[in-house]
Formats: sequence, structure tokens, C-alpha cells
Amino acid sequence: MPSTFHTANVLQRKSQMGGGKMHWTAASVAIAAFLVMPNISLAFELSPDGTSFEKKLAKKGQPTGDRLLSLIANLGVRKFGSPVHEEIANRSLDCDGDADICADPDWDPAQAYVLAGVRWNDDPPFRFESSFGKYRGCKTGDTVRLVVQPECWGRVFFDGKKRAARGEALNAKTAPLLVRSHFGDMQFLHAMGSVDGEPPDITYGRIMMWAEFTWKVATKKIAPDGIVANQDVVGIRDVFGLNGWSVQDLFALGNPNIRKPSYLGAVAFGSLLHTVQDSFSRAHVEREQVTKGAKCPSAAGEYAAPGRIREFHAYGHQDSDKHSTADVRDAFSVHWSSGAPSAVDVGRVLAQFYDRQAEWSEVQPYVECIFRLAPNATTASPGDYALD
Repeated sequence: MPSTFHTANVLQRKSQMGGGKMHWTAASVAIAAFLVMPNISLAFELSPDGTSFEKKLAKKGQPTGDRLLSLIANLGVRKFGSPVHEEIANRSLDCDGDADICADPDWDPAQAYVLAGVRWNDDPPFRFESSFGKYRGCKTGDTVRLVVQPECWGRVFFDGKKRAARGEALNAKTAPLLVRSHFGDMQFLHAMGSVDGEPPDITYGRIMMWAEFTWKVATKKIAPDGIVANQDVVGIRDVFGLNGWSVQDLFALGNPNIRKPSYLGAVAFGSLLHTVQDSFSRAHVEREQVTKGAKCPSAAGEYAAPGRIREFHAYGHQDSDKHSTADVRDAFSVHWSSGAPSAVDVGRVLAQFYDRQAEWSEVQPYVECIFRLAPNATTASPGDYALD
């Protein structure tokens, strides 16, 4: 889900770029915005700049980097900070350098489409329809992504947070994809329950649905022009039945450059990596301690087993500041050094499957092991990150 944006990071970046009256004024405005607007922060952090590939998608003159950070801060959105998701993905793809190397979104240009998919879960493209309301900076019919329409993106995102706080149902009938994925019925993209009280088997089932769908796109078993809701994947019509989207619409709306099957496959694989990574954030999921030497059951028995899931958390009543402590680079470092299998280890296994385009029937037992529920798994709640 959305990632943490730290005011200190803004100030540091401004200072490193030379200070200057205009830079410091923007940072001051950002601080003031934080004092009056609620914080929004979910999931491991993402780079504010993205990959060079993504930057090319932005229209000429659109803000990036420090200007983009200031803009979304002014909209009350704490989302981007440091490239934790990118670092986990790059390490899963065999980067073995220091953090400043493996956290570089452009570490391996050949993986640009996988990294675009990792970022897709937090920034899915959507078309702004008039039924969604009116927001400054939004144009009906245009495709919205952060790098293309940052003001519209931020205002829609912030409004989604307010609507969720009011208890509104955010689904295909009422909200765009961006809002559904962060605050509504598609929070399974981030390994979280949609609402407090959601049974763990429901969340698990939706995650497995997404894993099967993305894997079949990644291995070209589902065609780019196939209608998402019509695929032979249990539960997919419940989520996408009202949209009529093709796979291309879902992953490549407004971006014809990634519509080739191989490119879409890489994006779909990156999206699955994101969901898996989020399941190792304590703000998203409570897991049992890893049992040393434990193996996955049955068909996946050659692989080390992660701790079983005690609870998928739900974001609705979490304190975003508490949540953010589990999503920064320091938290990932602690997780990574706490024992295998980590999010990196699990990602490496999936990358090996992906490299040889393994069938879903072979991959499924391992994904089931990643998300295996503990016998006493409880319904979704804020966990230790509840509002006081």
C-alpha cells in the first residue's frame, strides 16, 4: 500500500541540492501541510523518482524528484521516501551490492518492466471518470498516474483516505483503481484485509487469486487482449466483473510502450513480487517466528518455509505514523538480517520460477506456503498499529 514520505527526507534532499530560497520555501509549505492534514502511509517505501523508464512516460514539463515530493506533501500524502521496494526486488533479481547500488531503480535496465510492475501496486493507472467527482487538476477521460498527473493523483488519493475513514464502501461501483487498491476492496494487492473483521481465509483467497492471475499473465498463459473478468481464475470476476478491462487495460492503460506480451508479463510478475514483499512488513501481516529448518509442505517441500500468518492487518483504523515505522529501510534491514527465508529469499525463488516460465501448477504450492495461515489465524484488525 502507499509508502512513507518523511519530512526529514525532503529537507535533506533540498539541502543536498543546494538549498535556495525556492527549495526551502517548498519544504516549509510541506511541513505546514503535515501539521493540518492526516498522514497517509502504508507499505514499504518507493523511490519518489521511479525508474528512468517511468520518467519518460511523464509529459514534458511535469514535476519529478524534489518538485514532485513537495507537491504530494502539499496534498497531505505521505507515500514516497526511499526505494525499499526497489531494493528488495533488485536483490531478489540477484543484485548483491550495497544498499545504494541495489536500491537504485535503474540498477539493471533489463529489469525495468519488472520494477514498473513492483511500483504498479502503489500507482496503478486509472482513467478519471466524471462519476468519480470533480478535483482540481483532473481531466475526465485522461489516464492518471503520479508522474503524469500528480496533482489529480494526489487529490484523488487523499479523498479516498477521507472516504475510507467515513466507512464508505470503495469498490468498482464507487471508486477508481487507485483508491480501491489503497483503501478499498483491492487491498489484497498489499497483503492486507479490506476491512476490520475480514476472515483470514477470505484475504488469503483473494491473494491467491491475484497470484494465479499475475503468474498466468507473466507466463503468457493469459493473452494481453484477454478480458480480466473472463479468465479461469477463482474469484477474479468478483473483483473485476463490472469493469470489462482487458489485461492491457489493467496494466498498461495510457502506456502503449508496455503492451507487448513479454513486457506485460514482466509487469505482472513485478506486481506479484510487491504483494509478496508487503506480506513481510509487520504493519501488513503478523507472522509466526520462522522455525529453523522448517520446509514448505508437500510439493514445495524443498524450500524453506516462512513463518505462518497469524493475521492479515487492515489499514482503516491504523495509525499511519505507527505503520510507517515498519516500512522504512531500517525495518527492512532488521527483517533481512533476522533469518531466512526473508522477503528477498522468497523473491529469489519466485524469480527462478519466472526465469524458466514454470507452470502455475508447479508454482502454486510454493505461493501457498508463503501465505500459509496459522491454525489460530484471526480476523483482520489494526494489530499493534491501532489509533490511540
